[in-house]
Amino acid sequence: MLINRRQFGQGGLAATLFAGFPSLALAQAQGALPPRSPLGVAGTGLSAHLRGLDGVARGLRDDPVAFLDYVRSLGGGGVQIAVPPAHVARFRARLDELGMYYEGQAALPSRRDGDYAAFEASVQTAAALGASVMRAVSRPPEGGTGRRYETFRSLADWQAWLDEANAIIERCVPIAAKYKVAIALENHKDRTVDEHVALLKRIDSEWLGSLIDPGNNMSFMEMPEETVRALSPWVKACSLKDMGVAPYRDGFLLSEVPFDTGMTDQAKLFGIMKKANPKLFPTTELITRDPLQVPVLTDGYHAPFADRRPRVKRWLAMVNRRQTVLPQVSGLSPAEQFRQEEDNTRQVFAWGLKKLA
Repeated sequence: MLINRRQFGQGGLAATLFAGFPSLALAQAQGALPPRSPLGVAGTGLSAHLRGLDGVARGLRDDPVAFLDYVRSLGGGGVQIAVPPAHVARFRARLDELGMYYEGQAALPSRRDGDYAAFEASVQTAAALGASVMRAVSRPPEGGTGRRYETFRSLADWQAWLDEANAIIERCVPIAAKYKVAIALENHKDRTVDEHVALLKRIDSEWLGSLIDPGNNMSFMEMPEETVRALSPWVKACSLKDMGVAPYRDGFLLSEVPFDTGMTDQAKLFGIMKKANPKLFPTTELITRDPLQVPVLTDGYHAPFADRRPRVKRWLAMVNRRQTVLPQVSGLSPAEQFRQEEDNTRQVFAWGLKKLA
């Protein structure tokens, strides 16, 4: 028998992850556990649930086992999160019990001459949990968003950051090799696809590859197909997300949208990646937020680039042809935003059962 939310709330049971939602154990007992999707989720795709919301749900950031249970209760097949060392034994046991996959997450040092101990501890933890890969991004300067066009005021400033960021990665690769867990470096609105490829070619290590986010480099006016095909020879992980676009005064809006409602074919893009790496897991990162403003018609946008201006006219013509209504969550109450994040995640997992199972 399936148990609905109203019945659960009236039952007064205490074994819950969230007020009004059955725990995984209760769902299993009542036969309400959904089929396991091939798709897993990055923690960044459920950031509101990690933080929690007063009066609605306790945050799961400090309890990765509860987060794992929650993802499975939505139908998820795996997770990509950092796990504190104190939780490794419980998390590994629960991971095995649920039959879910795991990808690690590690914070790179912020300086080439910085302390690498925390990074190594993250790699060691990922290895202990059976991960073969861990997500990483190059950290922006203090106070920066990580988006190149928002963080840097000149090409020289960005180049100085890039030299430092690449040097940090070079120092991290031997640590990854020591524990046999590959670094999957995300295209994180910092490097163009050609710059990302150049780094991977130069270091040329099996312990460094790409985490392909098909949507991120759209902020550089690079099509998702362009990004995926260029980075797929090195793909170790992915952040699947359908994307929508629309024009605005200074350029265009860019937004994650429910799968098959935007302009990208995630099944096709994942197929390209999977062909390059048959061991690849289909991890999603549909972030529930307002659209990002990408001001390609301003001089400030172009300051840290050498070559984006020739793309603008053609790109904006494409935006006008393919624009859609984009989600706006800032007008929702915090509780409604919280529920929207869950609903989006359920939709993606259901999509995975239809398109990737």
